[in-house]
Formats: sequence, structure tokens, C-alpha cells
Amino acid sequence: MARDRVRCTPGLGDGVRWVIERIVHVSRHEGLGSLRRKVVGVATKLYREWSRGWPISSRSLEEQYRVWIERHRQDSGPPALSNADTSRVSLISLIVSIVGSPLAELKATIESIARQTYPNWELILVCEPSQAHAIRGLFEVIAVADKESLHVLEVETREFESLLLGVAASSGEFVWFLKCGDLLAAQALHSVVLALNEGGDIDLCYCDEDQLPPDGCAPKPFFKPSWSPELLLSMNYLSYSTVFRKALLDDIDQLNKREHSSCLYDCLLWASEKATHIVHLPSVLYHSRRGSNPKTTHASSSTQSASAEKLALERALHRRGIEGRVEELVPGRFRIRYRLDHQPLVSILIPTKDRVSLLSRCVASIEKCTTYTSYEILILDNGSVSEDTGKYFDEIGKKWRIVSCPGPFNFSAINNRGACEANGEYLLFLNDDTEVLTPEWLTIMMEQASRPGIGAVGAKLLYPNGRMQHGGVVLGVGGVAGHAFRHIPNHEWGYHGLAHVTRNCSAVTAACLLVSRTLFRQIQGFDPTLPVEYNDVDLCLRIRRAGQRIVYAPEAVLYHYESATRKGTRCRADEERVWQTWGDVIRAGDPYYHVNLTTDREDWSLRL
Repeated sequence: MARDRVRCTPGLGDGVRWVIERIVHVSRHEGLGSLRRKVVGVATKLYREWSRGWPISSRSLEEQYRVWIERHRQDSGPPALSNADTSRVSLISLIVSIVGSPLAELKATIESIARQTYPNWELILVCEPSQAHAIRGLFEVIAVADKESLHVLEVETREFESLLLGVAASSGEFVWFLKCGDLLAAQALHSVVLALNEGGDIDLCYCDEDQLPPDGCAPKPFFKPSWSPELLLSMNYLSYSTVFRKALLDDIDQLNKREHSSCLYDCLLWASEKATHIVHLPSVLYHSRRGSNPKTTHASSSTQSASAEKLALERALHRRGIEGRVEELVPGRFRIRYRLDHQPLVSILIPTKDRVSLLSRCVASIEKCTTYTSYEILILDNGSVSEDTGKYFDEIGKKWRIVSCPGPFNFSAINNRGACEANGEYLLFLNDDTEVLTPEWLTIMMEQASRPGIGAVGAKLLYPNGRMQHGGVVLGVGGVAGHAFRHIPNHEWGYHGLAHVTRNCSAVTAACLLVSRTLFRQIQGFDPTLPVEYNDVDLCLRIRRAGQRIVYAPEAVLYHYESATRKGTRCRADEERVWQTWGDVIRAGDPYYHVNLTTDREDWSLRL
């Protein structure tokens, strides 16, 4: 047997003969069923290896998750709890409102709570008086170790108000709202308590979830990013998978009376304003029910709830003193158009060299399509010599400035030179092979860039065929970093619609990147020791290190004719330099991505 494995590489004839002999041997000695399983196994393995290089997974998210579940079925749960582990957090209050919900779904929820491996919890069921008798009857048929931990609170009010009454009646330091019909994983409370005890003074703790369809088909996972303030303003991505420190909700009743709050989104937005420590627990601990529309989340599965969420966002903006208009993209997905009191001057910096056809299209699209009026264009000439280029510069030089940047190509040095010449309060770095598609692109980017705490803003870039080229940058994908959602058709919804909503990223591409001149100078601009690649990643990581957030603004859309960009092969020196500087950050994982998402492709498919 050992000799069989150390044989020399066979020729084609020998290989075919060996395969035939192996098939005959397995079918004779192990049966056709075993042969079928082995063939399927080999084919699956070959397919998986072959498809790693594909830009887009060929399987649906549900199909991927089915495979993921099977592979992680034997994973060990969280470590055992000791008395010391429970010394800080002992009691978790679980609050379920049955107001307006069918009782038929409640039994499964209670049973999932009764199966918890962590024992110190209380369950408060808030219901209408007409439901109370039936609920107490459920207690007799469900095996719960301590019936004293079950409480029924009878109310005559709306669902959201009933949850608040449940908070008032709770005894735990932390509370977890559950939707009637939803389920907790058996280790949910155990995992949460470990995180709360290890993480210090945590105010909010949320986990991943999967969404169970009503037809019994495969569930759909939502492996969530770490805390993303801009994403929460675009969609309720926290939903019912969130544990609150009860003290955060002390004043929520006053909020309800003052603003007539009507949904959990109100509560999450309110709590996030007061929280100082928000933690993501990267495990699927919550199983939610959802409708059949793939563009809605569990928390936004109806027009009525989506309307309530829109009102919640509007109230949050008013409460924070922010002037803006909330627009609904689809139920449960929003964008906020922030008011600009004035239009600061933006300097658009475009590096180029002898590429008149590309540059002229780029400049013409800015001039024709841009509704933002306060801008200047600086053409950063890296030593153009062609006659056509000279004529074009003579033409546009009457309106815009041509800045000479001679010497070997160094993207960082060229843009730093342009920044020194710029008059704008903001700097917009733009490739010459881009073309503006949406008239309000610069307005939208400025709406974000002018907000406190926002350090840099990137746009959605498309290939000319309509597929996405850039939807933010993800650390660790394909090596140092990759572009989110590259090659996905722009009209497709993708992974929970994240390609189409405003959210935080670790970085955005400098093919279209907006930053304030003050911040750019503070962090000393682009690193000239990164002349070709990853200079934008390095810039954004330094912006984040300075305490500022990076925002992806998908309503600002441009074509990027990337194949025309000066690129060639990977610049090994730049790659090594970035690993030396940021290796620990990259290896730690992108906080706005997830460990269970692939690093082989840029489509946000699962790591299988």
C-alpha cells in the first residue's frame, strides 16, 4: 500500500488504467453506493478547488450555508463557565412580546430558551390579557428546570410599548428582546455572558443570525460586521440579536412618550447614542423568521414595520441635531441625504501621462454631470510628451490648472504634489480612467465627508459592462486587500444588499477618494515609499488610526475603465512594505468583514 502512494507520476494511459481499475475494485468490494459516494466526494473536492479562482461563487448563499453548517457541525461550543466567569453577570432578562403575535409560534421560542446551557435567566412574556391563560398552559407542557424564572405580564398596549414595560419589570443587568417565533441557539446565553465578562463595561452586545424561511427551505445567514455606525443608519443590521445593558434603557420610556417610538429600531438607535462600548459576537446565536422577499430583513419584513423604521431614523436625526432627509431604497434599507449649509471648495486631483482620450472623457463627465458647483480641477502631469496631450492641456489650461509632476511614476508623490498646489478645503483624488455617471456624486460624497468623525469617503465604481469594480476595500482578501463585490452585477442585491447601502469600510480606493485637506496634511499624505500599490489602503488605515471613520457612498457612481490603468504585475516591493507596516492589522481580520466570509474571492461568499 505504501508503494502505491510513492509511485512515479504515470503517463496518461497509466492514469486512465489506474482510474478504471480503482472503479472496478470499489464497485466489486464496496458496492455501487460506496462508488457513488466516492465519485461525488472527489468531484466536489475538484469543483471546490477549481472554483476558488472564480470571481463569483456559483452557489446561492443558502446553498453555501448548508455546506458551512455541515462542516461546522462538530465545532466545539464556548468554553465551560466557572463561578468566576459568572461573577460579574449573573442574570439575563429575556423579554418576548406576544402582543399582536400568534401563540402558535411561542412554544418553539420558549423551548429554545429552556435548552440554554447557561442557567441564570428569566423570561418575561408580555401579552394581552386574553392570551395569558393559554400562555400559562404552555408552561405545563414545556420542560423548564425552574418554573419560577417564567413570568407573564399582562398589558393593553402596542408591541413596542409592551417591550418597554417588560424592561421595567425585569431584574437582570442585561436584557435581550426576542421576537415571538424566533429561536436562540443552545449556547447563546453562555456565549453572551462570556463576552460580557471578558469585555469589561460592554453596553451593547450583538451576534450573528440566520433567517429561517417559512417554507422549510435552507436558512440564510447574516455574518455581520463589527460595530458600523453608518451601516446602522442604513439598515437595522443589529435587530433582535442584540443584548442591552439595562441602564441604557432607563430613559427609553421618556423617549417613547416624547417621540411616540414604535419599533425596536428606535431602541437600538437610542441606545447606540448612549453606549460607549459596543461588541460584536461573531457566532450565529439567533435564528429569526423572515418572509420570502430577499431584500428585507427579519426586522423589516413588512411595509408597516419599514415605515416605522423610517420614522425611527428621522427621529434619531432630529434628536442628534442633524438636518437630513431619509429616503427608503427598499423596505428596511435607507439612505440619508445630509444637508450641506454651504459648498466648500473641492480640489479634484487627476494624475495622468499622455492619455488624452481617457483624461478628456473624465474631465468632460465632471463638467457636464456634476451638480456640485464649488470645485477646481488640477491635472497632475507626470511628464507627458505627446503633441495631442500638449494641445489638450493648452485647451483646458484656460479653465483648470496643469501641475507638472516630472520623474518616474509614483502615485503617492504625484498626488502629494497636487495636494500642495490645491486651494480646496477638501481633496478628491480621481483616476483619469473614470467617468462620472450620477450628477450628485460629489454632493453625496461631500455630505458624508463634512460630517464629524468621517475621515475619507469612497464611491461605487463600475466596469463599463455594468458589473461592480469597487464597493469598498476589504483587508486580507486575496492577500493584502481586495475590492468588495468586484464583478457582481450592479443590479443584483448581493450579500444582504451591502453593496448598495452606505456603510463603514477599512479602506476605499484612491481611484475616487475624498478627504479633507486638513486631515490629509495631519497624517502626512500618501506614503511615497508606496509608489504603485496599496497607497490608498495605507492612507485609510492611518486615517482610522487617527480616530476617523471611512465611509463607502454607493449613490456616488462612476465608471472605472480599470484595464486602461497603469497597473501591470503586482508590485512586490509595495506589497512587502504594507505587510511590514500593517501585517498585524491585516492578519487580525477586517472588522467590517467576517471570519466566515471567504478571502479567496471578492464577492462576500462564505469561507468553505
